[in-house]
Amino acid sequence: MKQKWLVMMISLVGLVLSMLARPAAAALEDTLYEKGMITKEEWLKAKAEAEKAMGPVEKLDDWQKKVSKLPILSDKFNIGANVLQVQYLANQADGTPGTSDNRFFIRRAELITWGKVNDYWPRWHMLFDFAANSNIGRSSGLNSISTSGTATDNNQIIREAYVDIVPSLSAQPYIDRFRIGQYRIPVGIEGSTSSGLIDFVNRNYITQAPGASAGGFTGTAAAGTLSSTIDFIQERDVYVDLKSKPLEQLELDLGIMNGNGINGPGTAFDNNSQKDFFGRARVKPRKDLFFSMGTIQGESTNLNSRNGGRGKGNYDRYIADFQWRPEFIPGFWLQGEYAWGHDAPPAASLALDAVTTGRGEVRRAWYVYGKYLIQSGPLKDFEVLARYEQFDPSSNVSQDMMDRTTVGINYYFANLPPRIQAKFMINYEFRHRDGFGPGTKVNKLDEFGNDALLIQLHVRWF
Repeated sequence: MKQKWLVMMISLVGLVLSMLARPAAAALEDTLYEKGMITKEEWLKAKAEAEKAMGPVEKLDDWQKKVSKLPILSDKFNIGANVLQVQYLANQADGTPGTSDNRFFIRRAELITWGKVNDYWPRWHMLFDFAANSNIGRSSGLNSISTSGTATDNNQIIREAYVDIVPSLSAQPYIDRFRIGQYRIPVGIEGSTSSGLIDFVNRNYITQAPGASAGGFTGTAAAGTLSSTIDFIQERDVYVDLKSKPLEQLELDLGIMNGNGINGPGTAFDNNSQKDFFGRARVKPRKDLFFSMGTIQGESTNLNSRNGGRGKGNYDRYIADFQWRPEFIPGFWLQGEYAWGHDAPPAASLALDAVTTGRGEVRRAWYVYGKYLIQSGPLKDFEVLARYEQFDPSSNVSQDMMDRTTVGINYYFANLPPRIQAKFMINYEFRHRDGFGPGTKVNKLDEFGNDALLIQLHVRWF
């Protein structure tokens, strides 16, 4: 009998010690089940009762802690949702004369796959956008649904595909890797940021600049109507990029690309003999601050519209940016970019071989935005944000300046960037345009001159 009691006492002491040694988050039923002191059915019942007793906030916090510790599937192959965006738009601009612009549609539906071959091929990457088909709702304007065949349409489902190659492990990080394929061009901040991680419903004017009225300048569109958006600083192209990190505080990119972007006019295919060059230097003096300077230099294809177009000839882009996330103000974020550049003057016709000379249009765009994520209290996981921006499509044309003020609120159901973001977004855009040029004014059909309300459900998960 004494031996039996001794065994029971030793078991009890061992149980208590094991419970004390476990993290505080470990539940009693988990410990009892691991020790074999309760059955699986009893353990499942206890877990169900414990979960039922938890509040919704406790459930979400517990889920986030577990998800944050999950590994990716493997280093060979992974798959996830880069972003799914379901959007409601109430635009004060009319879709057609006398018809209000009020829509509910799929903005983006992007699937991402990636993996690793070996240390010399450390990453391959592909991204598919199933909303790229115009029948689903790809936007060719600021929030407009595209029509097949317009000059800037691009209905490629495969939006990105690249491989990273390390020529020599011993040369890293000075020659860190070469990136070869179609991807976001590493200049600026927002243009090189995935749609799954942007803070506003619409991108800024630098990466999504509006076109202008073709009427009264060159081209055949009626006065007061809009051409498509232009890529002032284009987002993607097919390129070879050398990445280097010679210092801990310095990152360098230098590359050569096809030019005109994957949304190039007329056709999505570029002439391989025509190449553009890009480069960026990013300095990180502190963990919570960086600033960069980037450029793109090359030759453009003729796209005929004086404010929104360009000729066939030399062009250049320069962009300066900064991002500050002060450690002493958790949740605060301040970011800005300033871009400028020249295009060859548009030709008198749309002939792709009509070469023009001179500096042509001089364009400028800039924005600054701030946001604050509330991290405690009854408003925890709410984020307030505001952005102001301007775009001057041509310094040679008066009365064409555009500006936009965006205010918004985001609520995060889950926020574990860069892998997971699930949020509900509300933006209101105060849009203003001086006109389409001398002696013109904005009309009811101009979506860039009339305010808009945007509501979006945004999910990123991988």
